[in-house]
Amino acid sequence: MNFATFKKKLMFWQQSAIQFSGRTDTGRRRAANEDSFAVLPRLNLMMVADGIGGHKAGEVASRRAVEIMIDLLNPRILREVRGNREGIKHLLISSLCQVNDKIMAMASGNEDLSGMGTTFIAALIDNGSLYTCHVGDVRAYIAGQNGLRQVTNDHSYAAEFKRRATDTEQIAPPARNIVSRAVGFPFREDPECHCLPLSPRERVTICSDGLWSMVSDEKIAAIISQAANPEAACAEFIKAANENGGKDNITAVVAYT
Repeated sequence: MNFATFKKKLMFWQQSAIQFSGRTDTGRRRAANEDSFAVLPRLNLMMVADGIGGHKAGEVASRRAVEIMIDLLNPRILREVRGNREGIKHLLISSLCQVNDKIMAMASGNEDLSGMGTTFIAALIDNGSLYTCHVGDVRAYIAGQNGLRQVTNDHSYAAEFKRRATDTEQIAPPARNIVSRAVGFPFREDPECHCLPLSPRERVTICSDGLWSMVSDEKIAAIISQAANPEAACAEFIKAANENGGKDNITAVVAYT
């Protein structure tokens, strides 16, 4: 199967006890879909990228970022770090930095791609733990008996303003959709990386902001807890985001452990 085919397609696999599904949709306001995703079930690996920098360039950036990361996180490399927490974290961070270098090189060598970039998240399940590595405002959630937990921090000026703000500040926050970190621009610090334990039957979602900006955490929790399988959860996520306006491209990848 060609895992470089990401657009407007539904993918569903099952490997042992983990089920995966991914889906993307243009939404109701955008003319084109600049999101890309990949699911590699044999590696327990998922990715989502949300392109920025213009309609064609954003699509190129997200697609190529996913393709490059797939090449870097190949089966041989992942076999070498399985079960090694620090090894996995180092691999994810260094690989995303390499993706960034390659995307910046592409943009610098092609005027049509100048300024292109993409938010990006990779999520790997290994030995009962979820590893995430991301830049931008793509998100990862874990849902289980304790409710819905957001694993990632949004790398946007609005989110950073909120994290720094005090109750007495009266300054208007910046626009929500302006990201402070993205592939395609120099990293001022390493990508954000997390490792969290997964309990049996917990469910993982990674998504673009086209989902979480349109659908509340409460609704996301309800969908992921009630859907019979990841395929149904992805379909309900897309439906809910579009029913609430579908202002952006919508992408979700779901794993049921």
